[in-house]
Amino acid sequence: MEITLGESLDITQIQSIKEEIANKIGDEKQCTLDAGSVNRIDGAGLQLLLCLVRTQEELQWQNVSESLYSAAQTAGMVELLKLNR
Repeated sequence: MEITLGESLDITQIQSIKEEIANKIGDEKQCTLDAGSVNRIDGAGLQLLLCLVRTQEELQWQNVSESLYSAAQTAGMVELLKLNR
């Protein structure tokens, strides 16, 4: 299952993004997140991504944007999110 994240992952959109992702994933055990379009992310967005990392048996990142990586680095979450550059 591949999920393409939008430009913004912030508190104003987290609930709808969470529901959209939950509907797409369903019972899938493997997931690929394409994060190349993410330009804006806040703490709520990072928390949502961390929840995905922890609940999916196999999660892979594709096209991690500089904005996402920088926000994760600032929050000390690069390793928790299993981001690689």
